[in-house]
Amino acid sequence: MRREIGSEFWDVPLTGQQNNLFPESTQWFLSGRSALYAIIAELGAARSVSLPSWCCDSMVKPFVDGGMEVHFYPVYWQDGLIQEINAVSDVLFLMDYFGYSTPSTDLSNYRGAVIRDVTHSLFSSTFSDADYYFGSLRKWCGVWTGGYAWARDGHKLKVERTDDNGYILLREKAMQMKSSYIHGQGIMDKGYLRVFDEAEEILEDMGIASATDRDVSLAKKLDVEGIRKRRRANAALLMDAFSDWLLFPILTDTACPMFVPVLVPDGKRDKLRKYLIQNEIYCPIHWPVSQYHVLEEKTGYIYQNELSLVCDQRYTEEDMHRLIDTVSLFWKEA
Repeated sequence: MRREIGSEFWDVPLTGQQNNLFPESTQWFLSGRSALYAIIAELGAARSVSLPSWCCDSMVKPFVDGGMEVHFYPVYWQDGLIQEINAVSDVLFLMDYFGYSTPSTDLSNYRGAVIRDVTHSLFSSTFSDADYYFGSLRKWCGVWTGGYAWARDGHKLKVERTDDNGYILLREKAMQMKSSYIHGQGIMDKGYLRVFDEAEEILEDMGIASATDRDVSLAKKLDVEGIRKRRRANAALLMDAFSDWLLFPILTDTACPMFVPVLVPDGKRDKLRKYLIQNEIYCPIHWPVSQYHVLEEKTGYIYQNELSLVCDQRYTEEDMHRLIDTVSLFWKEA
């Protein structure tokens, strides 16, 4: 088996029992973005939205496509992650980061619609402060689709289409190819990356579409405890090794980390990431600055220095030590 760490998923950790991750009223979509489009479609009268300055363009574009004016409230690092949430728009978009605990927000005086992205916090927290909730399982395991959403009052969102323009077949093919590559079963190169990219190009223009029945069934039988246990154990090793770099220094009892995000010192983030890639360790950056952002120095700092260390359920303690040792070797040579 190859020793690659990170990059795209290819499997789904399951148990024989139903979990309780999702409310009964949950609806399933092709992706988290598709779920967000479905929510926005209901907000016909809304003309503006407030989003965190630290976010992915896939969170912003659906609102732009919906004709909304986009405002960003500041999210920045100052001896901890600070979110200066201001509700000046018709819609307020909230999120937690990477499964770690962040301070709650008093929304008692806000009269607009609240949307919460629970992608990162799915295995960590339960919220009751929003009108709509949505997210993506693709960030946690190898489902082909895996977008989900529900409304606080339990009503159903409208799904406009069920066809996927070949997206699902490409995702299935790419995961089969990656599994064969990882397990040394005939595929010797990383051609699966091209197939994943082809699928993502289709997703860009899909809008509101439904998930596969297969993924809905898998989501309800995810091995939640296994995922939490392995991720927490892996994260604890990384957090101990890089304690001075941590964006979130505390792993609470309820936290289930998506990654271990760190702020790489001395402007060496990109060089470290390149070095890790050379050693087949693929740690993503969250996120590239989108065309929609206008950042100040304090809100741009995270974008310039953040690196997300991989800690997911595919990997063992030995893998985490290899990641730690590789970073240490880079730092000695830097």
